[in-house]
Amino acid sequence: MQVKVIMQKENENTLANAISQSLEENAKKAYFFIGNFKETGYKIIEEDLIDTKTKLYFAIGIDKRTTTRSMLEGLLNYTDDVYFYSNNNMNEYVSNICVFEYTDRAYMFVSGSNISESGITTDLSLYTKITYDLKNATDKAEYKDQIKMMLKEVEEAEFTKLDKKTILSLVENKEIFSTRQYNHSVMSISELLGKKEKIEEPKKEEVKEVAEDVYKTDVEIPKVDLSGSDISIDIDIPEVEVEDKKDELAIDYVEDKIKIPEGIESYEEYGEEEETKPEKKEDKIDENNELYDASMANDEVDFSETLDINDMLFSKAEVKLDVKASKTKKKKAEKQEDQVVSSKKINLNNVSNLIFETGAKNAKEEDSIKVPNQVKLMIPDFFGLDEAESEDVNGTLYKVKHISLEIVDAKENKTYKDEDAKIMYKPKQSFLTYVSDMLKNVDYAEEDIIRINKVSDKEYVIEVINKKLQEYKVWSKLCNQNFRASTKKFGVM
Repeated sequence: MQVKVIMQKENENTLANAISQSLEENAKKAYFFIGNFKETGYKIIEEDLIDTKTKLYFAIGIDKRTTTRSMLEGLLNYTDDVYFYSNNNMNEYVSNICVFEYTDRAYMFVSGSNISESGITTDLSLYTKITYDLKNATDKAEYKDQIKMMLKEVEEAEFTKLDKKTILSLVENKEIFSTRQYNHSVMSISELLGKKEKIEEPKKEEVKEVAEDVYKTDVEIPKVDLSGSDISIDIDIPEVEVEDKKDELAIDYVEDKIKIPEGIESYEEYGEEEETKPEKKEDKIDENNELYDASMANDEVDFSETLDINDMLFSKAEVKLDVKASKTKKKKAEKQEDQVVSSKKINLNNVSNLIFETGAKNAKEEDSIKVPNQVKLMIPDFFGLDEAESEDVNGTLYKVKHISLEIVDAKENKTYKDEDAKIMYKPKQSFLTYVSDMLKNVDYAEEDIIRINKVSDKEYVIEVINKKLQEYKVWSKLCNQNFRASTKKFGVM
């Protein structure tokens, strides 16, 4: 048995790499005894769980602060052997041990850090690596005793086997998050241009006080049975005599009489003299009038014909209506066009650009840039490794594609050319690698953006965009998809 204490700092000698390498080597069994298992740590480990054939066992602690429903459901996709202990109680489960068992050896990693993204990558942390030689009878016996002891403790303690019904119960009892809460601080266009976006406060609606309805319509009226009672009620209704004056109704009618002037003997004679008939004047057309239209001189007019209001509109009004209609149609067309553009899907077979946020440059691998396997599986034609040749590199078989690579350092405004660059991929590895000696000349840091442009099947351009550059904001907006193994993002064009 060998015991080695390892210092993790700033992405060097990380526990994440140790776990990844152990899973890539296809251990027979892997045991995870993790008290504080955060989703960010799970995402990093998950990348290596996808392709592994290792038999997995998890004994984890859960709580309502860090454990998410999606993480628990994800674990069940890889193994049925998942047991949990609720850290919402007074006593918590505290442990961070990862064990990988092979045919001839076993590794046990014991860490004091939480299994989170920073806890297994960037935090300053000490962890212990214990190596058991399973060919040695003493080491083998001690290893078996240690594993049996830990498994027995899980069985005897208050651990519960996880399944889908149990997850639903945990959500209902609010022992875990049903969804993870994120705060996004994406700047708007106006903010990028240095303008403060004005946000109108919603107007408060005036609430009129409504008097309470004092008349309740749902009051039940009690029924009283009076059939067997001797109660009698006498109501005196006085008789009112109504005089019938139907026959006595009379209307006094006074005929209006017109006063007849002296010398006139009758109304008829008076009326004939007073009534004068107007002379009929024929309508004459003034041909000298400036509004006269000679083309309409012989038009006949039918006065019984129905008028159409559209024919009576002025020409200017007609022009304005046409303009408004055309503007409305144009807006509708633009809106429809925007809808078509927004719903258009990217053809992943024709992707020519890959953009992603990178981590800090690894001092031991200055000549390479890694691309997660998640992207390789999503856009395989972009890399074209199906036609790549198999080559032996330091005793390991790789798929190798020889390419011409141009490297652009946007910050320093420098360009490097390498005609002997490579795309390399080891089967069952969780990433592929662009390899070029010219990459040693370019510095990049955490969250810088790398854009890979495919010019042709054998020609690529890699541009490194520093986060302090103005164009960084544009490219970062195109990184709209999450890597499964980290909180960093990527996008394709």
